[in-house]
Amino acid sequence: MLFFMLIQVKAQQQVSQVIDSLSKVYSKNVYSKPLEARKAAFAWLALSEEHNLEKEKARAYYSLGNLNSINGDYKESVEYALKTIESLEKLKMEQGLPAAYNLLALSYKNLSLYSKAMESFMICIEKARAVGDVLQEANAYQNVATLYIQKGTHDKAIESLKRANDLYKSIEDTDGVLTTLFNYANILKEQRKFDQAREHYMTVLKFRQQEGNKTVEVYVKINLAQILVEEHKFKEAIPHLESTYKLLEELNYVTDMAIVLNDLGVCESRVGNTTKAINYFEKALSITEERSILAYNANFFLNLGSLYADQKQYEKAYNYLYRSIIANTEFNTIEKEKHLADLQQQYETELKQTKIELLEKEQGLKEAELREVEQAVIRQKQLRNTFIIGFILVSILLIIVRYFYLQRLKVQKALQVEVEKNADHKISEMVKDHKISMIERYQKGQEEERGRLARELHDGIGSDLAGIKIAFEHYFSRQETGVQTKRLQEAINNACKDLRSLSHQLHPLAFSSIGFSSFLKEYVDTVSQKNNLTIKAYFFPETEINKLSDDLLAGVYRIVQELTNNIVKHAKASNAEVQLTKHDDHLNIVINDNGVGFTSVKKQGIGLRNIRERLEKLKGSIEIDSNAKYGTSITINIPLNK
Repeated sequence: MLFFMLIQVKAQQQVSQVIDSLSKVYSKNVYSKPLEARKAAFAWLALSEEHNLEKEKARAYYSLGNLNSINGDYKESVEYALKTIESLEKLKMEQGLPAAYNLLALSYKNLSLYSKAMESFMICIEKARAVGDVLQEANAYQNVATLYIQKGTHDKAIESLKRANDLYKSIEDTDGVLTTLFNYANILKEQRKFDQAREHYMTVLKFRQQEGNKTVEVYVKINLAQILVEEHKFKEAIPHLESTYKLLEELNYVTDMAIVLNDLGVCESRVGNTTKAINYFEKALSITEERSILAYNANFFLNLGSLYADQKQYEKAYNYLYRSIIANTEFNTIEKEKHLADLQQQYETELKQTKIELLEKEQGLKEAELREVEQAVIRQKQLRNTFIIGFILVSILLIIVRYFYLQRLKVQKALQVEVEKNADHKISEMVKDHKISMIERYQKGQEEERGRLARELHDGIGSDLAGIKIAFEHYFSRQETGVQTKRLQEAINNACKDLRSLSHQLHPLAFSSIGFSSFLKEYVDTVSQKNNLTIKAYFFPETEINKLSDDLLAGVYRIVQELTNNIVKHAKASNAEVQLTKHDDHLNIVINDNGVGFTSVKKQGIGLRNIRERLEKLKGSIEIDSNAKYGTSITINIPLNK
């Protein structure tokens, strides 16, 4: 007898060792190789059932439920979670119940059974507090937050995440803190705060990749790719979605594969690859139809119908759009049927209870009277069922009529918006063209007037001054020259130079004949010498700048002239710098000084207004950075038409 008892104990130890080994295989592969984890969990369950190990059976049920939840098989997850709860209650084990209710609630949430999900989360929190399971209490608040995120109530979601985060920190659970950060990033993404969301996602991704947690890695990558789609960066999103899809295939997460395929279809359709987009939507549709996910089916049918319409394959477009309406109607009908089924179940329960109370109170009733009561109940059920069926049919009809009415309104509104948009665009273009034409005529008049003044100065006063200089030099060549004579001669020479310089500034010669860079340097040097101001000019590359058109260079010269005059008049600067840089597609002008700066005012000066008008004609832009401590820096960019 003792020998057989020893054999039995040894056999139980061997079974226990095998189960421990299978448990380790499951834990190692659950987030990286789910197929291996599933095999281990089923083997674990088979051994537990064979040897009637109720505790290990509960653990195996929970493991399978968790795997199905991760893989998107939420109905299977609900069944295994309920089996786990049943086994634990049979064993009177309170310790494992919080985790089981958490899994059950999460599965209900993903099946859109929100009231059942919230009820199960509350039970989980209550039982977790009863046994002091801080981790599961934190997990429950974490999952409640995801439920609020799904319903769009972000304030409540953030409040639940804060509670979860505090609990995780109290037990120093880094994994939980990272999960909280991931869900907070989801909220930021829903609020379209993409840069902040992307930063948090990258933090989570870095840690999860180090751990080798491919499940969280793939969900982070899905969200990062979806941010790119929301930002309309479709070309950039495509390679991210393709690599994410490969990882989902490796993990065998079929439902999430359909979501990524839908995003790929959207991106490919937006970049003009209609054939690829159709293939992705049809592939996604095959997954969702197999799993009967009506909410996704309606969306895929709609996308396919639109794409086939763009390709003028109207028969296919019509079929898919029609199936979209049917799928959408079925989805809404099923949701209503679920609600009606709950009401019906509640009603039947109350009816049975009433019947039992009636029988208890009236035991002396005859069988005929009882049959009459039963017939009345049957008729009442028939009337109720007739009412429910009629209500469902009317609801479906109203949904279809409303859908087509809304579609018609949407098309009419879109057409009206497009007409108004085109009209506004034409008006703005006309105003813009008129303004530019006025600026061009004004500037042309300026240039003509400057040219006339330059000719008057050069041909009139310049000629007279030159004659005086020649006569003066001729007269004093015969006389003894003194200090006063040299001063007069120097004054006449300076007046000639100033007049020539003024004439050139008013109407410079064609830059192609004398070199723009040389001309501008000469002008800058002249301003420096006359005003006790050091101005340096740089050109990069000088030869390329000289080759630009005379019209463009004339505008640039006037702009630089106006800005250097402003520095001389107002800046009180001792140093300044003029820098021109030619890029492939634009000319960059930077003018700096170390003066007193200025503050922006509502009314612009004439000089700055002239500069802006010239830039508007040249389609250029200007940026002014002025500070009393550092002076003023002005940056101008002018596009180059090739």
